[in-house]
Amino acid sequence: MTVVKNRIEENDVVALRERVGPWRAGTIGTAVSIYAGGALVEVSDEETGEAFDMFDVPFDLLELRWSHRTGWVDGMEA
Repeated sequence: MTVVKNRIEENDVVALRERVGPWRAGTIGTAVSIYAGGALVEVSDEETGEAFDMFDVPFDLLELRWSHRTGWVDGMEA
């Protein structure tokens, strides 16, 4: 059996696939901590960088947008 490692790592930019709490699908955040089933995601103000919220999100509800290792993911440029 092959084990596939999740592509999302700390400091990657992610988008929510579905609503999580008050945050709608498509909300952009940063994976600030990774754990076995998901990531702690921070949503912050684009201009000031001030954090609005931090919450746990399962990997299946996250989409990788920008990797700190490889840059933008397949047509996800801003």
